[in-house]
Amino acid sequence: MSSIFSMTGAASVQYNSNELSFSITVKTVNNRFLDAYFKLSDNIAHLESNFRALCAEYLKRGKIECTVSTLINSSELSQIDDTELEKFAKSINTIKKHIDFAQINALEILNTPGILKNGSGLNEEIEKKLNDGFKRALEKLIESRKREGEKLKVSLLSLLDNVETCVQKIKPMLDKIVSDQRQKLLDKIASFDIEVDENRIEQEVVLAAQKADVQEEYDRLCAHIAEVRNILQKGGLVGKRLDIMMQELNRESNTLASKASSIELTKIAVDLKVLIEQMREQIQNLE
Repeated sequence: MSSIFSMTGAASVQYNSNELSFSITVKTVNNRFLDAYFKLSDNIAHLESNFRALCAEYLKRGKIECTVSTLINSSELSQIDDTELEKFAKSINTIKKHIDFAQINALEILNTPGILKNGSGLNEEIEKKLNDGFKRALEKLIESRKREGEKLKVSLLSLLDNVETCVQKIKPMLDKIVSDQRQKLLDKIASFDIEVDENRIEQEVVLAAQKADVQEEYDRLCAHIAEVRNILQKGGLVGKRLDIMMQELNRESNTLASKASSIELTKIAVDLKVLIEQMREQIQNLE
């Protein structure tokens, strides 16, 4: 039995060494497809394709926001582009003329696009550390999504139990529904006090009783409930399959409502639709 994963989760990783310090944060929310957005320091922008490939390797669905911030150590200050820094300094002075309380952070300046020259100390070893750090962040994210997924599984099984309880209320009504509808039509015809063809009456009564019969809807609802429970217990990538099952359950509930010949059956159909919608909303968060 595999675990179930939510598409909602968050994780972060920090790393510090003499060569480089960085912070990685990844957050995900539900989405039909895999959709990744990146906020990267200018000096590591070229690593986006690596990070994007890792996201596709570790995750299948969800909107992902990835923020990677690097802190430049003093050993790399010789790589500053003096020309770009001078231009930036002039901009800062202009701002301070209008906003004298503006605060300037040296590390933020170093991470400003163009301030550091290409090859600012990000050698292959450092890039590997960044890639490894991103992998760790994704692994922690998966653990977070797994915990959320297990919570959703418990909630969905509880709702499914309520759906099953609701459906089982139909079982003792099945035989009575047809006989009651038959008798209701016969009584109505008798109240007209007119002569009609007995064979034609019987045909119409049988046809109307058949239309009121919900045995097939009951059987299909039971089968769908069993399949949903099986999908949840099996685990894995269940989101899309469960979404389809909710559509099937909802279709049967609609048919049940349209064929309902009593207030009690109508109430059951409405209760089912409410429960199925509650399940569907939670399933939207499953991978």
